[in-house]
Amino acid sequence: MARNEKEESIHIGFRETITLILPYFQKKIWDQIKAVIWIVLYLALFQLFILRIPIKEAGLIALGISAVVLGLAFFLEGLFLGLMPLGEALGLRLPQKLGIFSIILFSILMGVGATLAEPAIAILRACGSKVAPWDAPLLYFLLNEGSFFLYLSIAIGVGISVVFGMLRFLFGFSLMRILVPTIVILLGVSIYAYFDENLKFISGLAWDSGAVTTGPVTVPLVVALGIGISKVAEKNDQSSAYGVVTLASLFPILSVFLVGMYFSGKLPKPMSEEVFFKQGIKLEEAKLLLGDSYKVPFTKEVSLPKKISPPEFFKKAKENIFDAFELAIRAILPLSIFLLLFLGLILKEKISYPEEVFLGIGFSIIGLSIFNFGIIFGLNKLGDQVGGKLPSTFRSIELIDSTKFIPNFNPKSVLKAVNEDGKEEKFFYLKERKSYTGIPYHEENWNQKNKVYEYVPIHGPIFGKEDNLLGYLVVLVFAFFLGYSATLAEPALSALGNTVEETTVGTFRKSLLIQSVAVGVGLGTLLGMLKILLEIPLVWIVVPIYLLLLFLNTFSKSEFIDIAWDSAGVTTGPITVPLIIAMGLGIGNQMGTVDGFGILAAASAFPILSVLIMGMFVENSRKLSLRDSELKEK
Repeated sequence: MARNEKEESIHIGFRETITLILPYFQKKIWDQIKAVIWIVLYLALFQLFILRIPIKEAGLIALGISAVVLGLAFFLEGLFLGLMPLGEALGLRLPQKLGIFSIILFSILMGVGATLAEPAIAILRACGSKVAPWDAPLLYFLLNEGSFFLYLSIAIGVGISVVFGMLRFLFGFSLMRILVPTIVILLGVSIYAYFDENLKFISGLAWDSGAVTTGPVTVPLVVALGIGISKVAEKNDQSSAYGVVTLASLFPILSVFLVGMYFSGKLPKPMSEEVFFKQGIKLEEAKLLLGDSYKVPFTKEVSLPKKISPPEFFKKAKENIFDAFELAIRAILPLSIFLLLFLGLILKEKISYPEEVFLGIGFSIIGLSIFNFGIIFGLNKLGDQVGGKLPSTFRSIELIDSTKFIPNFNPKSVLKAVNEDGKEEKFFYLKERKSYTGIPYHEENWNQKNKVYEYVPIHGPIFGKEDNLLGYLVVLVFAFFLGYSATLAEPALSALGNTVEETTVGTFRKSLLIQSVAVGVGLGTLLGMLKILLEIPLVWIVVPIYLLLLFLNTFSKSEFIDIAWDSAGVTTGPITVPLIIAMGLGIGNQMGTVDGFGILAAASAFPILSVLIMGMFVENSRKLSLRDSELKEK
């Protein structure tokens, strides 16, 4: 509706403004609470009642989850008011005022900028400390010293994807023309990587990178840009509104593999920890792999943990809040300035409703700051805790986060006992409050220099003997419901459901799509968990599943193909990614698996399969209904 410029200004006081805005924000925040609450309750209750382990730092995690809810509400509102209208306006004007070369250049820059602004990409940074440099040197390098190359390769991959997506919007060609050769190349590269000592350990990271990129910044911005272009493109059809999200999750996989191939020959091959320290590695390799810390020995040091005083705690919290704010500004501000300058200086267009756009950018920065803080201290911590303790259902595990450092330990307090097999074991009594607990004694945990004994409690197996089948089944069922419930919490999935219901004229209902995708992600998460538990190479999972998907594509309508492949990208959003990555790395560390990545890749593939199958059922039902109607008319 056009605005009446002659309309008199209405002055609203602060109290009236709050009265008007407050119910609106209450609804937005309540929507986020309803989305997140079930997955949080599921994780917390599982840890408390199934794993029977108290939640560490429960207060901090609760604060972090509250920050996730508040941050998401602000961030999504900011995207709706600020970045998405900018993206759509650019999409409308680009084909009218610029040539194809300029559109390609703009698409690359926007794809790179949007990817670097993704909150989920920062999660990869936290994974670097969980990989040992001797186990997987290339993987360690890409997550630590070489993380810049990793992020840049992912961003360039998305940029190239956006180019193909925009060309598809402009010329209206089928998604399959790009999809089939891209998948074939990716599967070929994955098989090649399987036979390379270094590359095989980055396969999970590469495939998971494709899922990480399709987050809350890239998806709405790229889709808004594409919708804008498709409105003015001559060769356009209804289905061309989909597909770009799919491409944005495929090209980064290839670019990460290519970067891995470049650095693979410059880094040492995987080796044991003993060989790594005794024989050493070449100086050039050490400098590249370890950076400034290449002279620092990786030795285990035992020392008393320092108690953090309240002033130190608040100082640390203040630093974390400042870091989260700085990260959000660096992510949103350059991207917003780039879009505004391009629209104003290159396209010579004025911004429609600039107050709303600037308010939206401000909301995006505030929301992303709060969200970043919440991810680190809420979902990531909770997922890491549950993932690290999951193997206790079928195996005895060490509770590393419950490690006790006993100062002034005297070895003379050690006693001896005989076990059921008649073997002698050493132990000592530890007094905690008013009770005495028998603690097993292991000489390697006694540090004579510091006079500190390090005690790591053992937990499990909960459901029987070591490696019992019931315990494994509990883990797999947990993984399914984690993937299922995390998907239901994804904000982008609801938006995709609305669009699909509209474009299919109600044939493919929103609830049906959401349930199909959630079940698919659940099954994919289950298979990803099986990959870590049994150390199945990722290539054994992705090659058959993607070949099956290409086969099913030949029997599906192009409309449902585009929806199905986009569903995979939309599901791996701000809730699913941190939870599943943290859980995968947590359980991988506990199981001694070198590479805990790959769950996201499996979780992304199965929704395509479930939606494709559901689309075939929907299409079959539609044909049967039409045939029945024709018979009745006759």
